[in-house]
Amino acid sequence: GGVAMLVSLLIALGLGARGAWRGIDSSKLNPKAGNEAVSLSAEELSANEVAQNDGSIHICIFSDRVEGLKCTLKSTALNAANPEKIHIWVVTDNVTSVNVAAEFLEDTGLKIHPLDLDGVVAGLMDAGHKPVWTWDQYNSSVLDDKANWDPSWANENTARPGTWDHSTMHMHPLNHLRFYIPHIKQFQELDRIIFMDDDLIIQGDVQRAWDAKDNLPEGKMLVGACEIWKWGDSTSTFQYSGKNSSYAKSSALALTGRFESDTLCSADKSSQCVGENHWENLRKRSIEINGKPFEPETQPEWNFGFTLFDLEQWRKLKLTDNYEQWMHANYDDHIFPETSLMYGLGVPFLTYYDHVACWDDVTEPKILVRDGFGYISYPEFAFNGLNASYLTSGFVLHYDGWLKPWYPEADPIFAIPYKKTMENQKAVEYRKLLEDPDTVKHKLDVQTSFVVLSEPRAGSGWLLDVLDQHPDICASGTHTSVGARVGFPHDIFLPYNKGQKFFDSHREKMRIQCYWSFIDQQLPRVIENREEWCEKGRIPAEAQDITRHMKFLCDWAERHNEESLNKAELFNEYFAQVMKANSTSWSCQCPQSAKVMGTRLMTDWIGSQFAGKRNFNFDMYERDSGAASLQDQTVPSVWKALEETKPKVIYFTRNIMDELISRKVAAKTGVFHVKTDADEQKLKSKATGITFDPHHAANELLSRVQHRRYIDSKLSSMDLDVLEINYESCMSDMGHCLNTIEAFLGVNTTFEYNFMQTRKSVQSNITEILTNYDEIIQVAAKKDVLSYLSTPWQDLAKSLASTSSLMSKQAHKKKVIPGSAWRTYPMNLLEVDSKVGVSDVFDHRAVHQMARAQHEMES
Repeated sequence: GGVAMLVSLLIALGLGARGAWRGIDSSKLNPKAGNEAVSLSAEELSANEVAQNDGSIHICIFSDRVEGLKCTLKSTALNAANPEKIHIWVVTDNVTSVNVAAEFLEDTGLKIHPLDLDGVVAGLMDAGHKPVWTWDQYNSSVLDDKANWDPSWANENTARPGTWDHSTMHMHPLNHLRFYIPHIKQFQELDRIIFMDDDLIIQGDVQRAWDAKDNLPEGKMLVGACEIWKWGDSTSTFQYSGKNSSYAKSSALALTGRFESDTLCSADKSSQCVGENHWENLRKRSIEINGKPFEPETQPEWNFGFTLFDLEQWRKLKLTDNYEQWMHANYDDHIFPETSLMYGLGVPFLTYYDHVACWDDVTEPKILVRDGFGYISYPEFAFNGLNASYLTSGFVLHYDGWLKPWYPEADPIFAIPYKKTMENQKAVEYRKLLEDPDTVKHKLDVQTSFVVLSEPRAGSGWLLDVLDQHPDICASGTHTSVGARVGFPHDIFLPYNKGQKFFDSHREKMRIQCYWSFIDQQLPRVIENREEWCEKGRIPAEAQDITRHMKFLCDWAERHNEESLNKAELFNEYFAQVMKANSTSWSCQCPQSAKVMGTRLMTDWIGSQFAGKRNFNFDMYERDSGAASLQDQTVPSVWKALEETKPKVIYFTRNIMDELISRKVAAKTGVFHVKTDADEQKLKSKATGITFDPHHAANELLSRVQHRRYIDSKLSSMDLDVLEINYESCMSDMGHCLNTIEAFLGVNTTFEYNFMQTRKSVQSNITEILTNYDEIIQVAAKKDVLSYLSTPWQDLAKSLASTSSLMSKQAHKKKVIPGSAWRTYPMNLLEVDSKVGVSDVFDHRAVHQMARAQHEMES
């Protein structure tokens, strides 16, 4: 889908112009003669210098990011045998920022040369070059200042990007400037140059990378990183592809592993597709410009980030001219919109076609460039079967993505090389720390845990999503893109039978291993077969579907050795680990800053009332009357787990009638969560004129009332801290509601929440939804459930009770029911979780975060 294609694009992109629209990054030292500073500024000196092939090593960086440059350059110097031989050329539009890093780096031995961007461009134009961004056609495919492309620009040759794929970063002048590097005045005499980003940790001697030119095969002029991470729809995580990727699998050229015929646009597909003449045109242009047929499966997918350019070969092959020819073809044929990643990376792929070698193919010992540390999480890393040796064996660690290692939110394991480098340690000195098994344990200082006890459609999902924004609270993880992939799921305690279809179809998902149902079903099997499955690795066919999870399951099984646990004991252990945010037994985790861990329990999962014939609930044999139909100590008990662990309990309820109607409308319309505008329109069009059987509705209301009384009774009998709060009061005074919860949990009460990040809400008047709500109320009144309904429902019931016959539908429409009351208790036709927001947290927000990742990762 869209996210999958976006992520494939993300991974391939390591553009040196990462911070382009912010200004370019530069940290620069003033050159010194001995210990005395020269009188001329570094900028003035560099503008007149020309790099020479005199045995020195020359590295070019486009940057203005001080923190990144500090670490990248410090690691370069620390791990080099002769740092004094290394010249760093920083192209920047903020020379002042260079001096900020000067003091920090002045003792490294590196020679750092700032190059003013305007001066570099002026030099190119004086030499007769007309860079792409100065062309008349430049910006012709852009619709507005929000980086949307103009659909009217498209024709039969056009590759149409996904709706999330739009960033001015792809067309920024710095992305084009890379293709003029051999012609920059300071580099005209050089036969090679290393081009790298400013978010790297260099763990080896760059002399080895510099010498790789001597091993380049004929016709190759670029050495790049060819290990790729891609988004996996089947696992809902990033997956390590290694070198098993090509242009044919890359989103940068719109294929993503599809057949050409599957990429064509149609009446039902107008994005992430191509025009009917797209592929034929690319083949034609490839012959004209590259002199070779377009065979994408033969070309390795690669990344910018840490790259060696053979400038002699570049000039010989006239690749700058080649690039400009592809750009002319793009504007003439309307191939790739300028704000798409296909323009930002696809055109470079075409320009360098058949001229790229991979680092580990041309070096010995092999240079391994490890990408992705700015967007993958450690759980994903481990889920892919990787360990500390992947980090320590890397010549380069690339933090491409939005989670730079100097950010507080950075993965604490992946941030270790950065922190140790800043403490002046070489890679060999922190290697043992990374390889220590205790180091990679996710340690949290969780001081409080809580459970939101709630009924279906009462708004608990919305509540958890809002609370999760608080920096001290880990309640779902969905407010960050990493959290959405590795955070504890809302319904982590969902019993297996109730979600059997979900679990059977999601076995490969990484987060599935965090659910109680998965542990309940799979861990006993692994414990029973631990020797064969875990120690000998003999996994039979019937267990192949959990192979990806086997390491986590075997680690847990090993703690119990041959011990067998009944389900009650296993659940108590599991519950306690969840409440501690323990991540040693599964991939789910909370942010490092979390002080409070919370999740939810649906009351329908407790007791026998809503168990159904084939479902197995917690406290399965307890009736709502409080009596037990059967005594069985092996049955998992929520009440016993709560008593043993003693988390705080937020008892979150909603008007029972509103819950009922929300459930009925969702079932009737098939829209349970609004994820798109189309969902909203479908809901609005179908959620009208609905009729419910009044006796069935009244019976369900009665069952709900009885079950709520059962839950009330159990909670009142237990020694637990319980906060009772309802959806209606939260909607009427959101600030007071959240402050009350914050005080209850013991966290800061001054945090400002962003309610635009909550789920999308669709509201409608009850008279537009139900045609026979009067009948339902009258029948309900006879079953003594009105005290559990909100005031407007009670008022309506009293009015109906005083009427000798049912009012007509038209009469009801004329009845005066205060509008403010209906606004206070509005019908959210989706999941009542979404009163205040306009963004659906599971879809629109995730795509937004991925687009942000794309924006950062292309740097």
